[in-house]
Amino acid sequence: MQKPEIVSAQEWQSALAELLVHEKEMTRARDALAAQRRRMPWTPVDKDYRFDGP
Repeated sequence: MQKPEIVSAQEWQSALAELLVHEKEMTRARDALAAQRRRMPWTPVDKDYRFDGP
């Protein structure tokens, strides 16, 4: 495994800001995918299901 480069605090902060941009893009994409999944059509349940619980 390659060890991370040692950089100044300013360079680290800049890299963190860039990473945050990508993380936010991924979060938005995941949220859009989840919303698309929730909008999927339903199918009827033909069998009579009953659940026992507290």
